[in-house]
Amino acid sequence: MRNVFLAAPLAAIALAGCAVGPSLAEQMSGYVGRPESVLVAQLGVPDRRIHVGGLTYFAYVHKSFHYQSGSFGYGGFGGFYGPFYGPFYGGGFPAEAYTNECTTTFTLKDKVVQSFALRGNDC
Repeated sequence: MRNVFLAAPLAAIALAGCAVGPSLAEQMSGYVGRPESVLVAQLGVPDRRIHVGGLTYFAYVHKSFHYQSGSFGYGGFGGFYGPFYGPFYGGGFPAEAYTNECTTTFTLKDKVVQSFALRGNDC
């Protein structure tokens, strides 16, 4: 019986580590039906704003830049064994730079959020 009392808190801690919060889509859906003032108060001034045919579109852009340094491989006939094979012959990876981006666009009518759309590789 004592083992059950010891195992229950450990199981709860393990499961808590797996818990994740609401997705970005779930978070943004909370703004549908809310006034423009709430959107601006909680998310800030939009990065882009446009009026088309009685609708207003607010776009919030989130970008992050990443860089991963490369590595050299010195195996086989490459690396130290001559310029013909080059340093990447036996393994290694070139440096890589990449951008993650997510644009959240809200559609507003009469200053009330009607819908939203997510676009990008980091949404």
